[in-house]
Amino acid sequence: MLEENKAVVRRFYEEVENQGNLDLIDELIAPDFKDVFNSSIHGPVRGRDGMRNLVTKLREMDGFHIQIDDLIAEGDKVVLQMPKGAEVLRVANGMLQERWVYIDRAAH
Repeated sequence: MLEENKAVVRRFYEEVENQGNLDLIDELIAPDFKDVFNSSIHGPVRGRDGMRNLVTKLREMDGFHIQIDDLIAEGDKVVLQMPKGAEVLRVANGMLQERWVYIDRAAH
C-alpha cells in the first residue's frame, strides 16, 4: 500500500502539475479533496474543480515545475520533499484526499 500511495502522489505531480494533464484529475483527486493548509497565493483547493483551477493557474507561471526530491510514506500519508518545502498528502482508495503545503518563502 505504501508504494501504491507514493505512485499516486508521483503521478499527480509529474503528470498533472508538471505536464498539465487535467484529464487525470478525476482519476487521482477525490471529489471531496481539500487543502488543509495551502501557502499558495491561489488559496486552498476544494474538490476536483478547485484542483483544475489551481493547476491551470500554476501552469501559467513561467518555468513552473515541481521537483520531487523524495517521497516518504507511512500509513495513509505521503510526504513529498522538494527544494523549497514539503507537502503532506493523505491517500485513500487510490486518490488524494487531503494536502498540507509548506513552502519556504525566505530569500536564499
